[in-house]
Amino acid sequence: MPRHSVSRSATSQGAAGELKASRRQVIGIAVGAVAFAGLRNTGAVRAQGTHCASPWPDPPKIDGDILLCDADRQAFAADYGGYVKRLPLAVVRPRSIDDVARMVGFANRRGIKIAMRGRGHSQYGQSLVERGIVIDSSSLSTVRVIEPDTVDTQAGATWGDVAKATLAQGRIPPVMVDALMLSVGGTLSVGGTGETGYRYGGQVDNVLELDVVTGIGEVVTCSPERNGELFRMTLAGLGQCGIIVRARLRLVKAAQFVAIRTLMYDDIDAFLTDQARLTSAETHGPLNGAAIKEQDGRIRFELYAGSYIDTVEQGNSQPAWMSALHFKSDRPPATTPIWDYLDRRTVGATRALAAVKLGLVNSALTTTLPEPEVRNFITSVLQSPETSIGIWNFEVSPKRKSNHGQPLFKMPESELSYELRMQRRTTGPGSPDAKTMLAATQGLLPRILSSGGKIYPPYCPILTKGQWQAQYGTETWRRFAESKKAFDPNSILTPGAGIF
Repeated sequence: MPRHSVSRSATSQGAAGELKASRRQVIGIAVGAVAFAGLRNTGAVRAQGTHCASPWPDPPKIDGDILLCDADRQAFAADYGGYVKRLPLAVVRPRSIDDVARMVGFANRRGIKIAMRGRGHSQYGQSLVERGIVIDSSSLSTVRVIEPDTVDTQAGATWGDVAKATLAQGRIPPVMVDALMLSVGGTLSVGGTGETGYRYGGQVDNVLELDVVTGIGEVVTCSPERNGELFRMTLAGLGQCGIIVRARLRLVKAAQFVAIRTLMYDDIDAFLTDQARLTSAETHGPLNGAAIKEQDGRIRFELYAGSYIDTVEQGNSQPAWMSALHFKSDRPPATTPIWDYLDRRTVGATRALAAVKLGLVNSALTTTLPEPEVRNFITSVLQSPETSIGIWNFEVSPKRKSNHGQPLFKMPESELSYELRMQRRTTGPGSPDAKTMLAATQGLLPRILSSGGKIYPPYCPILTKGQWQAQYGTETWRRFAESKKAFDPNSILTPGAGIF
């Protein structure tokens, strides 16, 4: 395979500010795994109340922790969906980028599957590894604003960490996720979507440079100009060609406040047309919407249109773009500080994750459909009891293909499309059956792909090989498969995505 030079700057400059371990700690338990050849019981230690045997005799020398106790492994055996359980053999908490490289190199030599996990927010087992190694990225969380319009961040930093560091300098990444506890490495590995995506594309479209650990354990610095194919096949690449350990992101000027206007519609055509119109509004901020099914079966729509402003008083002024819209009614504008707006869903998302640990099951589906297909899809899904079962939130937001440039973050061929986020969940006794909800979600996939739609992988059931090829298209699939062979020749990286 092609060799790629190891960038020492990736492990020093790119990891500036990392905590250095004063000692190497390995906590172990006998797991009886054939994959860990040579694992043996040479003693026992107590960790979190569980007797743990010593690890295999020749682990890689890292500064972080290798955890093999049952309690540690169980904590990384499920994700936000609650459907899939896969117990890893080991969990690694690295203290440096070099630690990640050493563990991946070790896994490559032994033929052990390995994946980096952020906050485990995928819903169908994409970040899980059965009888393999999970790298917990949360210990790699350094964020450093290096220029007025550029920030360097390690993969385990949350978007909340990034927002705090950049807002202190009056800057913000162009596209922010709506749950700030998500990790930078996690969302860049899947694409990264947000309410300003209609203007700035995905989060991956605003990345300047990466440090990536390939499947053979090399640390490679890449950008559009340097190791460009690895750069392009890593962003939104679901960890197939490399593990992101550092990202350099571009920043834009941050406003002090956000004024959100809620506009209400009974007519889907007016709702979608107004969303499309707002994608070209000069001073527009966040843009989202929702389809809401009432108890009497009627479907209504709400459009959430925002303006970035610098004073509270500006929030009371009607923006010029409102005069061109055709809404039925509206609510008074809600003006909030920029941080409060960015952080608006963190509490809810955290509670939902805690509920998953108690048995709640989520079955989300996020897809982007070409504009001609959207009207019939929304109405038919919500009008049918079989396809609408368990849906408690149905978000609708417009996208422009010309703003999305990364090849693996797939958009429909039409210039205008709409991202649909359908969220289903069980809520307790009497709630929809989890298997029935999953079947309803899976049943929509053939219709989506045959109509030219694209799925958002972390919030979609695992596709078949043929469906993955339809998702990427012939040429992009060829590039992706060739890069997988080049950068992960033993196919050890991130098996949960189910692509190769």
